[in-house]
Amino acid sequence: MSKKLFKRWPNWIGYIAIIWSVLYGGMHLYWLLGRKGYPFQTERTDDHLFGAMISYLSATTGGILFAILCLLGVCFGFIMQKYRKLPFPRWILIGYSWGFAFSLILFVPDISLIAAMAYAFLFKFALNWQMVNQVICLIGALLWMLSTVAYQRKTRNACEYCGIKENKGTFLLERMGKLFTILAALAPIPYAITRFAWALNIPLGIDSQFLADFSTLNPAARVTEWVFGFLCVGGSILTLGLIQKWGEIFPRWFPVIGGKRVPITLAVIPASIVALAVTAAGFVFTFQFLSLTLHFTTTESIIFEQLWGSVGPMVFWVPWGVFLGLSTIAYYYRRRGICSHCGRGEKPITSISSIKRRNEYVQV
Repeated sequence: MSKKLFKRWPNWIGYIAIIWSVLYGGMHLYWLLGRKGYPFQTERTDDHLFGAMISYLSATTGGILFAILCLLGVCFGFIMQKYRKLPFPRWILIGYSWGFAFSLILFVPDISLIAAMAYAFLFKFALNWQMVNQVICLIGALLWMLSTVAYQRKTRNACEYCGIKENKGTFLLERMGKLFTILAALAPIPYAITRFAWALNIPLGIDSQFLADFSTLNPAARVTEWVFGFLCVGGSILTLGLIQKWGEIFPRWFPVIGGKRVPITLAVIPASIVALAVTAAGFVFTFQFLSLTLHFTTTESIIFEQLWGSVGPMVFWVPWGVFLGLSTIAYYYRRRGICSHCGRGEKPITSISSIKRRNEYVQV
């Protein structure tokens, strides 16, 4: 039953997005009335230099803003679900929906989510209400993106479930999958190089005294740098799996599961989570890097003096997240098989031999 319900997601995803908008808009109305729990920081401090874009909105301003955005989302959501023909251009609905989703990704989260994911590999776990709120907003963004995709497919007379129109070839995104995957794999390498250099006591991009002081204050700094560097390298290798045969069929030497098909969700879900978190954090880093470099903002934090080494590599995180997201979608399109609703699409690959007969993989 749950599997059938999931396959029919275009029928209900829009209503879930509407429910999310009602609940989240209601939460901001609650905070607008002066109740406790407002999830954004209201005082600017140097220790929160890389906060979210809207971290410093007051409860009144933030409450009004989100209440209006969510109210518009509810209205537009119902229109998208109920009406095909509109008295106004449909791009207004599509533009607002995509804009709302991207705003929730770019302006609400800060660097804490990606930091928590990284430090989890050092067995350090942190979770607070601000981070939970960011996760809620990322879920809302995902719901609105999916509901908008379903609406666009419906209005252009394509299959709502797979997006394929009759007598149409492969999607451009699927054909560009190789390029997107390679770019996504290369993007975290500058960060990894910097971390490896620091682990080897090479002050790449920073002052040698700063590196010495940092190592003194944090005895585990070297271990942390090695772990963060290898996480990026490991992530790059796993990203290449999106265009490699071992990304579809487990290698024979794997115990128990060797030779079996890799579940699509095993690749798509983790890659999507990382793409969202990296894009959100990268946007914050890039914005602050440019604003400090161009002297649009000032700070007394020591980070400013070490900006190129400590923050510069994170400028590549926005392309990393975007290309990882696009390559993940291309991977999903390539592997989804024949649509159970319209019967269009290609049969999925079921063995290593059938993969070898295809010439669409990059050999690395």
